[in-house]
Amino acid sequence: MFRTVKIARILFKLDEMNPGLDEFQRRLGHVFADGELLRQALTHASFGHEKRQRVPDNQRLEFLGDAVLQLAVTEELYRRFPHLPEGRLTVLRARLVNRNHLQGLAQELGLGGELILGRGEENSQGRERPSILADAMEAVFGAIFAEAGWEAARAIVLRLMESSLAAIAAEGAVVGANPKGSLQEKLQAEGDQPPVYRCLSESGPAHARVYEVVVEWQGRELARGQGASKKEAETRAAEAALAGTLFG
Repeated sequence: MFRTVKIARILFKLDEMNPGLDEFQRRLGHVFADGELLRQALTHASFGHEKRQRVPDNQRLEFLGDAVLQLAVTEELYRRFPHLPEGRLTVLRARLVNRNHLQGLAQELGLGGELILGRGEENSQGRERPSILADAMEAVFGAIFAEAGWEAARAIVLRLMESSLAAIAAEGAVVGANPKGSLQEKLQAEGDQPPVYRCLSESGPAHARVYEVVVEWQGRELARGQGASKKEAETRAAEAALAGTLFG
């Protein structure tokens, strides 16, 4: 009983800390029947750690929401772009579900202002930290799924992603026509360094040369490709990198 009372008191304080939840839910497009589920989605682990209490945080909902997000985006890309091969769809999915994009969605919704943080994270600008915002965005998707099911969660994910999906559609044939450009775009969403291409070997007679190229990023080999020219080999290496498990 004592533990139950202490947790109830903490949740009462959460109400006081989040006066803008109604506006957040309006922007999100979902009003939670279970307010505690929303609060859990917005509660960073640092809050409970500092309180030294078993306060439900958003880590499990983040795990669930990541799967919901991945499936919703994968299904929509598969449906919208039937002409694109698996490698292209993989890089487009990564573009939509990466940390930077989720951070942007969270900022549009005003999610940062509703986060429940420990004092240390609060004082170190945790409300603006990309990882915290992205994780909380996934947790919110997980909370919607937990409360209202797949169709409701899918609809909200796609509504929030619609402008980005439309931008991809507007690119038309350009999407996937440039594997090296697509790879660089994806990698720059993860870090500042561009990919590096290195010719490993040349073989065959002068009239039928074969080049092998490796593409590396941050000192790590991503893939290799072969071609009748260095340019073609670089393109094949980029395609292999896009189709690989790195971006799954």
